[in-house]
Amino acid sequence: MLYARQWCNAPEDALQEALIDLARLDPAPANPAAWLFTTVRRKAINLSRSENRRQKYQQQASEQKSAWFELDPSVGMQSEELEIYLQQLAPLDREIVVAKIWGELTFEQIAELVDRPLSVVYRHYRQSLTFLGQQIDGTPKPNSGKRSTQ
Repeated sequence: MLYARQWCNAPEDALQEALIDLARLDPAPANPAAWLFTTVRRKAINLSRSENRRQKYQQQASEQKSAWFELDPSVGMQSEELEIYLQQLAPLDREIVVAKIWGELTFEQIAELVDRPLSVVYRHYRQSLTFLGQQIDGTPKPNSGKRSTQ
């Protein structure tokens, strides 16, 4: 593994893949140690290329990440503020609100999407809107932190 570590961050994977390839070979190589070193090196370099490609794409995606909302000066609230309020919702509640308002899905479609009964989806939606309204208006909150999805 020390040998493979020169080229990638997952030397165990390179070695394991090489050992699997070696076990599948018929006939076995004349010099298994040399074959194994060559194969581990090749697999480690390939893994490194994959890691670099993935990091590059993730970096590009994070740089291109657009805000959830476009800035609209006619609205009294900044989109960043609304994003913060949405992040305070529990994941299920946030998914329901975003699907309904920005996805323009019906409650029936959302219920199917989140695999919950229609009445539960509607209740979560109404409670989330109430919570968001309280956050926006600055009214006292009954509890702090993320809302529960019960």
